[in-house]
Amino acid sequence: MTDIEDKHKEATLGQLLAHVSRLVGRRRRQKLAGIGLHHAQGMILSLLRHEDGLSQLELARALHIRPPTATNTLQRMERDGWIERHRDSRDQRIVRVYLTEKARSFHEEIREMFRELDRELSSALSAEERETLKSSLLKVHHYLAAEADAEEHCCRLAASEKKTEAEK
Repeated sequence: MTDIEDKHKEATLGQLLAHVSRLVGRRRRQKLAGIGLHHAQGMILSLLRHEDGLSQLELARALHIRPPTATNTLQRMERDGWIERHRDSRDQRIVRVYLTEKARSFHEEIREMFRELDRELSSALSAEERETLKSSLLKVHHYLAAEADAEEHCCRLAASEKKTEAEK
């Protein structure tokens, strides 16, 4: 066993998960870069493929990123011809995001890249281990997402209270 393997055996769950996430992210970035996309852009295309016309805010929340970060990413994607953004016809404050024909034409290629990566990751585990890992990761995801949503809600309340105080 190497020194690195020894260190990983002693790592906390959070440290190990962060390390594995970085490695998986690196693989995804390499695969997506082949067609001119960044990691977050691939995730956005995947979300829009399932539900075209999501708002910028909905996309930011789904990706657990700040709205200004989402806006910057979407501006680059629009510039590169992957998406179009349009104001909502009923509420002009909302900007909706739609796939372009270019994005639709790459859909199968992107899906196959994700499937290939999934097969690569799955090859290290038995079927039972894959199910256990998936179930465990979903539990952690739900827990952390709920915490993040609660934290965001508290921040919005605090900002609203500050605004109310300032208006008095």
